[in-house]
This record gives sequence, structure tokens and C-alpha cells, in this order.
Amino acid sequence: MKSTIKDVAREARVSIATVSRVINNRDRVKDSTRRKVEEAIKKLQFNPNHIARTMINGETKSVGLVVPHLSNEYWSQVAEVIQEELWQLGYTVMLCTTSVVENPVDREVAFLKNFIERHVDGIIFGSLSDFSSFDHPDIKAILAEEQMAIVAFDQRIPGVSQVNGDHMYGAQIAVNHLIKLGHKQIAYIGGSLINPDREFGYRNAHVINNLTVNESLIRRGIATYDFGYASMQELLNSEEEFTALFCGNDLIALGALKAIESNSLKVPDDVAIVGYDDINIARMIKPALTTIRQPVKEMAKAAVALLIELIEADENQEITPKNLLFQMELVIRESSGAMEKEPSNDN
Repeated sequence: MKSTIKDVAREARVSIATVSRVINNRDRVKDSTRRKVEEAIKKLQFNPNHIARTMINGETKSVGLVVPHLSNEYWSQVAEVIQEELWQLGYTVMLCTTSVVENPVDREVAFLKNFIERHVDGIIFGSLSDFSSFDHPDIKAILAEEQMAIVAFDQRIPGVSQVNGDHMYGAQIAVNHLIKLGHKQIAYIGGSLINPDREFGYRNAHVINNLTVNESLIRRGIATYDFGYASMQELLNSEEEFTALFCGNDLIALGALKAIESNSLKVPDDVAIVGYDDINIARMIKPALTTIRQPVKEMAKAAVALLIELIEADENQEITPKNLLFQMELVIRESSGAMEKEPSNDN
């Protein structure tokens, strides 16, 4: 038979309330009393019932995390850092991915509802869907009613604390880099799970440099290696002329690079390429990929810090939502053809 909190109280000769305070680290308990309770717990092999603890203090010490998918190393790094940060703070993570689908909204709605039903203490929402255009407007109402602590990661949700990368600037410096190298016809391959600011930055760079965007050189779809490969094949088979390519993420860039090689062309001699995210393999391939580096660890840690601040805030404390914006960095490698022209930021 499993031991109960009553058994522990009886063994330690203290009240049930005292055992509860020791278990939940609430209020001050004398060291001698704490030791007695801890010894009783160990002797009786008592495992506090998680649901009972939730009823006592209203906390589950769990956090819900939504990310688009883990096949992209960027999001797996984000999830790993968030989980580690929360673990150090005594929280566990319920991780849900929307998978690589065109319309992940239904899954996101289901995940959020499930988190609330399971009484998580907070949510980090890392989807790239437009939260304000959900087909399920009751979600915002549910979150507001539950007074749920929520932080948006790389996602703009009005009235919610958020951590974002400056992707318009990141894309702009990527395309400016190609233009500075003499390229005037620059293709773009993006996707549905990529922040739209990256395409805006691509367009802005053209405007700033008095260049016209050739809409025939733009491809959009599911942001995967296969899509990058297929899109590049399509561009190469078209009659459109281009000498460079900016990709919405590194997976797309890797697929495009493979397609170029499959057509007996060379990077960067025939087509210069710049990716985005700076996943680990970007520096390992040949030619190494010029890309935009995101401060993944810093962004993920900032999201956790914002969430914990919300979770631990007094019920009557009014917290103004914060919007933290992180700068991107151009990492110059071989694929853009600039290794001898500009210093590399790689390390």
C-alpha cells in the first residue's frame, strides 16, 4: 500500500499542513522539523501526488511549449534551450509541434486548449501563424479568462509579452550583401513556416538600392529541404535570369544548393546563395553557407525569463507586456563568393 501524507505526518509527529509546507517549500519551517519530515518521506518512500500538490498551491510546475516543427535545427535548438532553462528552475515542459503543414491553426488551437485543461503554469507560443487571424476567436477569450501567463516567441500577439528577431533587418542585410557583390537579379525562396518579415526585408533591400523585384523569381511553399530543391530546379528550368538566391531558411538553402550541383553548376560561381538561421550544418557543408545568424540561446532564455516573471507575479500586480527585439548577424562564408572580399564573422 502506498504511503499517504497522513502517514508522513504521523511518522514525523507533525501536522499535515507542516508536511505540505515542506513538500511545496512554502513558508518557513524549522530546520529540525524539515529534517524529520524529509526522513519520514524517505523512510516511507512517499511520492507526493502531483494532482494533490496542484490543488494545494495552484501550481503544476509545468509549461506548455508550441513550436512549428523540430526537423529544422533552429526550432530544435530553441526547444532544447527553453527546456533546459525551465528545468533549472524546477519546471517540466509539455512540447507540442504543429508539424510541417500549410495550415497549422487547428493543431495550435487544440494544443492551447489542452495546456489550459492540464493547468500548466504558463505557455511559450512559438508558432508562425498569425494569432490575430485565428478562425477560433474564443482562444484569446479563454487565455484572458484563465489569466494564463503566455509569451510569444517569434510571433506577434497583440497585448502579449514577446521575443522577436529583427527579421526584416536580417533579410535586408543578407540581400544588401549580394547586391554589394554586384548581383542585380536575386531570387527568393520562402515558405509558410517562415516569418514574412524576411520577404519584406528582401523587397526593402531592392527598393533601397533602386532595383526592381522580379516577381517571377519568388517561390513560396512549405519551408523544407525538398521544397528548396524543387524550387531551385523550377527556377533553373525557367527562362528567368538570376545570379543569386536568398533563402528564407538554411534548409531551403541546402536544398537549392544540391539542385544547383545536380545541374552541373557551381556555387557561388554560377549562383551565389545566402541562407538564414545559421544552423550547425551551414558551416560544415562545401561550400560553407553564408547565412544570417540568430542569437538562439539569448532569445530562448529571454522568453523563459519573461514567462517566469508573469508566473510569479502577484495576482493584483499589473504587468505591461514587453516586446524584446534581437538583432541578426550576417555570417559570411563561401556560398556568396565574398570570402576574399569581406572578413568572415564565423567562429
